[in-house]
Amino acid sequence: MATTTDKGSTAGDGTGRDGDGATVERLERLLDEWRERIDELLVQADLASKDVGESVRAKAALAENAYLAAKSRLREMPRDAGANLGSLRDGVEKLLDDIRQAYQSAEAVIRRGPVD
Repeated sequence: MATTTDKGSTAGDGTGRDGDGATVERLERLLDEWRERIDELLVQADLASKDVGESVRAKAALAENAYLAAKSRLREMPRDAGANLGSLRDGVEKLLDDIRQAYQSAEAVIRRGPVD
């Protein structure tokens, strides 16, 4: 029976190493949360001025592409991936980081408002 470690993980962040199925489920929940945030961001982009909206939509598209890549990678991850789970999980976590960065960039554009 393979053992796992909890090195460097924090509760609720989608990086737990407490079992293949639980890890996949946690990552799925985290991705679903990001999907909701991206959708909300797109609504804000639609309500923003034209210049701001276009910039936000472009940045949100980056977040959405990373989200879709992470979802695809997660579907490839069998619930009993064993040794392969680590590299697959790391790939999904990198994509989650890409989502976070793109989202924060788009959110910053909304906070700044129209460029005069």
